[in-house]
Amino acid sequence: MYITWYGQSCFKLQNNERTVLINPSDPRKVGLKGPNFKANIFVLTDMGDSIDKKVLEKDNGFLINGPGEYEVNKIFVYGVPIKKDGQIKSVVYQVTMNDIRYGVLGQLEFLPSGEELDRLDGVDVLFIPIGGEDTLSAEKAVELVNSIEPQIVIPCCYDIHGINTKLDSLEKFLKEMGGKVNETLPKLSIKKKDLLGQVETRIVILENN
Repeated sequence: MYITWYGQSCFKLQNNERTVLINPSDPRKVGLKGPNFKANIFVLTDMGDSIDKKVLEKDNGFLINGPGEYEVNKIFVYGVPIKKDGQIKSVVYQVTMNDIRYGVLGQLEFLPSGEELDRLDGVDVLFIPIGGEDTLSAEKAVELVNSIEPQIVIPCCYDIHGINTKLDSLEKFLKEMGGKVNETLPKLSIKKKDLLGQVETRIVILENN
């Protein structure tokens, strides 16, 4: 399994057979190049976002942009609606691929309720926004990490070169987490066996591709 980050909340999950692309439009919204739109499965956390039908038809892509349970080519996706004042504001997901469970939060603005949080239980790898503004602050992000207790945390939606919006720095989040970074990589290669027996949460910083 390989994990690649393209800025903001856009990630690519890839194994030998399938590619999952998460929020591919997000980087372009802040002035970044972003990925090409080639994938087997597209996952969108913003229910107002969409993928051009021509893109989907070209590669027989499958679009997931709402709550529910999905199974596509042995990839399992569980969408959890995040509500505020009785209305769905966004969808967060558990994506299970090669027996690894990924927590996909997108540009989450506020902490989920206890019931919503329970549905994220058991996440191995958590993609979490940390930059404030229209996403979680560093303090709130750390609070959520401590609640979910994933084995790997990959921060996103923070200030990097080339974005045209104001976000908090990565350093602010790392300070709240105790200042520890386990590794900085262009992409993360991961297997389920790598997580077995791991006690402490690892923080992995991915370079923007």
